[in-house]
Parts: sequence; C-alpha cells; structure tokens
Amino acid sequence: MSEFEDSAILRAIKHQRWYFFQNKPKIIFDRDTGLIWADLKYFHYGEGSGYSEDEAKSVLRDSQNWGGYNGWKIPTAAEFWQMIEDKTFPYHYQSNSNWRIKNRYRWFARDNRDRIGYINLDYSGENFYRIYGYTACYLILCSDALFSGSYDSNNPQSTLDLFVRNNLIPIFVDRNFDTDEKITQLYKQIYIDKVEVSKPKLTAKLDYKPLLKNYDLSAIAQSPIQYYMAVQNLTDSLLDILQEYEAAQDETIGEFSQMALKLNARYIENPQLTPEENSLLKERQKFLAARLELGLDDVKAQILSVKAQADYLEARIDKINHEPNSIIELAIVEETPRASFAFLVENLAHIISGAQRKVDFFVQHKNFVAAVINAHESWNDDYRSFKTNLREQLKNICAADGIDEEIYSEWYEDWRGKRFLIEQKFLPLIEFALKGNLISAGEENSAAIQALNALQTYKNNVANFYLNERKNIYQKFVFQVGGDLQEKFETESELYKLTEKLQRALQEIIFSREKTEERIFLLHWAESLIDVPIDEITNFIQERESAQFHGVPR
Repeated sequence: MSEFEDSAILRAIKHQRWYFFQNKPKIIFDRDTGLIWADLKYFHYGEGSGYSEDEAKSVLRDSQNWGGYNGWKIPTAAEFWQMIEDKTFPYHYQSNSNWRIKNRYRWFARDNRDRIGYINLDYSGENFYRIYGYTACYLILCSDALFSGSYDSNNPQSTLDLFVRNNLIPIFVDRNFDTDEKITQLYKQIYIDKVEVSKPKLTAKLDYKPLLKNYDLSAIAQSPIQYYMAVQNLTDSLLDILQEYEAAQDETIGEFSQMALKLNARYIENPQLTPEENSLLKERQKFLAARLELGLDDVKAQILSVKAQADYLEARIDKINHEPNSIIELAIVEETPRASFAFLVENLAHIISGAQRKVDFFVQHKNFVAAVINAHESWNDDYRSFKTNLREQLKNICAADGIDEEIYSEWYEDWRGKRFLIEQKFLPLIEFALKGNLISAGEENSAAIQALNALQTYKNNVANFYLNERKNIYQKFVFQVGGDLQEKFETESELYKLTEKLQRALQEIIFSREKTEERIFLLHWAESLIDVPIDEITNFIQERESAQFHGVPR
C-alpha cells in the first residue's frame, strides 16, 4: 500500500466515530470505546411498549450470537453516557433538552454492582447515572468481542488494524455524514480484494500517459459523442484524484490556508501613504496571495469548466436529434474544431501538477513560508508607522532643539527615499526564493531569510541614524562657512558605514552559496542600496556647483 492510500484511509478513520459495515449489517462500531452495539435497524429493542425485566433477560440470552459475535451484555449507565453524550450516535434523538434513542427515554442498564434497572435519558450529568427500579423499558446490547490485545482509540492505525483483523468492511462517511464511496472502495480493494492500487502521490508530478491507455484515442478523435463521453469520464476521474489528494493533505492544506488567510484580505489604501507607496504594498500583497495560494479550488473550477463544455456538447447533440435538419446540424458539430483528447489530458494534468508543486513546496519549506507571511505583515505595519509615528518622533526631537520644520522635513524626505528603496527590495528577494532559490527543505534559517534579516537590520540602523544622529551632524556644521558641504559629507559618510555593514552581512551569505545564479542575484539585488551614499554626494556637489554658476546663494 502506498503512503497516499495509507494517509487517505487513516485520515478518514480519524474524522469518523461510528461505523456501519457492509458485511456485518447487524452491528455498529464505536471507535471511541472499541465497543460494538446492536444495530437498532435490525435488533428488536422493544419497539412498542418495551420489555419487562424478564423479557429483556430472555432477549439477551437469545442474542448471544447476534451479528456473528458473542459477549453481548446490557450496558452500564457509564457506557450509555459515553455512547450518547456527543450526540453522534446514529439513533440519537434530541428534542429541546431531552436525550433519547429512537425517541425512547427509558433503557435497561446495569449499575456498578451488575444489577439490572433502567436509566432515564431525559437527564444528564450526575442524574444520568442513577439506576431506577422496574418498569417497562427498551433494550440495546453492547459487546467488546472485537477486542484482541490492546486498542488505542486515539490512533487511527489501531482502528484500521482492528477492522482488518476482523475482516470488516467499514462504510466510510464524509464530514457531512454522506457515504464516502471512494474511501470505502479503496479500503475494499486493498484489504478485501487485495488489489494493489497505484495512484500518484500528491507531491509527485501527475503522469497523464497512463490515463490515456484507458481510452481509444482514434475513436475519440473521429466521434464527437465518443469525445464528450471520454471528457466526462476523464474529468470525473481527475476530480476524484484531486479530492483524494485533498483528503490526504487535509491538515497541510488547512494549516497553509490559515497561515495565508491574512494575505487574502482586500488591501485598504492608507491616506498617510503616497499613491506610489500604496501601490507598492498592494502589489506585494497581491503577488504573495497569488503565489502562496495553493489553488486547489481554482484547479477544480478549471476541470469543472472542461466538464461543463463536454456536457454542453452532449446537450447540443441531444437537442439536434429532435430537429428536422439534424443531419446537417450534426455535420456542423462533427466539423467544429476541438482540442485533441490527448492534448486536453496533458493540459489538465499540467494544471493539477502546478497545484501539486505548490503543496509540495509548502510541505518542504513550511518554515520559510511562515517567515515570509509574518515578515510581510510586519514590514507593512512598520512602513505605516514610519509615515506616522516615526515622522512625529523626528519632528518632536528636532523641535526640542529649535531646528526649523523646513530642515527636518528635508531630512525626513531623504529618509523616506532611502526607506522606500529598502521596501522595494523585499518582493524581488522573496520572488527569487519562491522559485526554489536561497532555501533548502526543512531549513530553519534559510539564506533568503538571512538576507531579509540583514535588510531589516539595515532599515533599523537607518532609522536610528535619522532619529538619534542626524541633528548632531547638523548642529556641528550649521554655523561654519561651507558647512553645508561638510554636513553632507559627514551625513553620507555615516550612512555609508551602515551600507558597509549590510554589505559585509550579505558577503557572508553570498560566499556560503554554491550556485552562481544565487550569488549574482544577491550582488545585483543589493547594488542600488550600496551605491546610494556615493550617488547622494555626487548629486549634491553637482547641484551646489550649478546653483553657484547661476548665482543662486547656498
């Protein structure tokens, strides 16, 4: 049995408590306790007015081989409570606060001294365990006949072993309590018919070529009827495969969807941000939402769209058959262009494989994906804070020292330019990494995250410079002749020291990479950040000389 099949069956067992059996219709199995119960569809529980105590004992004696098992007994009050308390027992009935089985509330039970009485299901809690005296009531039996050695109700494998050991064919249901024929059939093929079922794994590329062997491609190519029938059959098969994939990876998909939930919210433009800034944050969220969306629903929609087209072709031919010029209309249908069946299969398999690769990527790089989503949210919050709280903080610091608004506003604009350039580096790094670069499966601290952390440190250092050091440089040169140029040199010199720290941090990452492509990417990725201080000084000198040439005082 493959890992895929094993996972699908065990996951189905995990989500189901009560089991009917195809080959043992007179019993019901409770996974939580390991007990079997007489199925009230067949067992005479006293449908009319119930049994007397003597009648109940007689039924018990006559039922010792019920359903092919022995060890039948009248349940204890505690066993009754375990059976009914979560309201999932198939014959459970509840009206208002009343707890009943088959809409009957008095049932035979035993106390802790093995005395027979009855319990009143209209009560719960401590009163539920009270054994009352004689009256006519109803009977259901239970047995631990399936026990053989240890049984762990919390381990689906233990339940599966119990089914297999007793040659039982459980009827599986989905979460809506509808019969899940696919899992039941899969179980029968593997454990009853002993058929080796081979299906592609979720994390493997779907091989479409074996699918084609089930079809007569020549006949399909010549006949629109054969074509739509083949497409209908194919899409049903692919949807089944996809559904089983989802069942096998239910927890993985759920975990991933929960992590990516914050990316799916509609981006709300912030009035504190410029259109360019809002656009950057919006596009970043849009890209991550699309790239980190597993896309299984979209894949199913595409498959269903193809099936709908096949259904339309069938309906069209059926309609034509009732028209007086059907021969001519059928000729038109016959000549209507359509994709070859082989290409259609290949394309749908390619679509499914794309979703498979996304799931596989998440399974292998879950830590990285979680770090990216958290970083995205953190960076967005930081930038909004930069445009509000940090700007106000810079204003207050400068105002306390009597620095004019015109001066510190210019500093903030310089800071904003550098900060926006830093923000622009986030997405290209993540986009490159999501293609499988700068990361390794299961790695806690990938090279991509190291580079992102280095960028975060640089961002924090730049913020610290403008909030705590920029005004000191200004005050040092403000009253000196030619102080503006000296101020600019020292400002850019201090900023260059920060870019050097970034450069050294990135060099360690670059030299640790074996792939030339990754090294070159990191070099180009950081290039514009590292060149900024030099460009700033050059531009400043050019602007200053131009102003002097035109007689503009500096």
